[in-house]
Amino acid sequence: MDKKERKETRQTKDTLDMSLFKWRIEADGLELLVQGFKEKKVLGRKCHKCGTVYVPGPSYCRKCLIDIQDVVEVSKKGKIACYTVGLADVRGNPVEEISVSVQVKFDGSDSWMLGNLEIDDWKKVYVGMPAELVLREETNGTLADIVCFRPV
Repeated sequence: MDKKERKETRQTKDTLDMSLFKWRIEADGLELLVQGFKEKKVLGRKCHKCGTVYVPGPSYCRKCLIDIQDVVEVSKKGKIACYTVGLADVRGNPVEEISVSVQVKFDGSDSWMLGNLEIDDWKKVYVGMPAELVLREETNGTLADIVCFRPV
């Protein structure tokens, strides 16, 4: 079967049970990420063997299976890897305020970060769209420092 790159956006009208997925963020990597927020930076870890950059940065490389400690700063800008538009609640009732959840791959990183996109028209969102992480004016070094992502 030939794999072809698809440029179009696909829409699905179904539910997705997120409890089927296993989510794991190491406390050490999360601590590094929020420490960077204090200085309005996005910090991750880079594997010295394969060069993979993780944000949030785990203590080991998931490709090489070795310990990694090299801390790197990545850009707050990146590209939207995928997105979901919330047009209805869990019961299918229309919502008053439409939400757009995105996964953004930061420039200089090989992993993605999840967040909400602040945009005037959700129909303008597309995969590959440039976006930037917006942090609060006064950061405290917590995940609450994240305001949203905005298109660049």
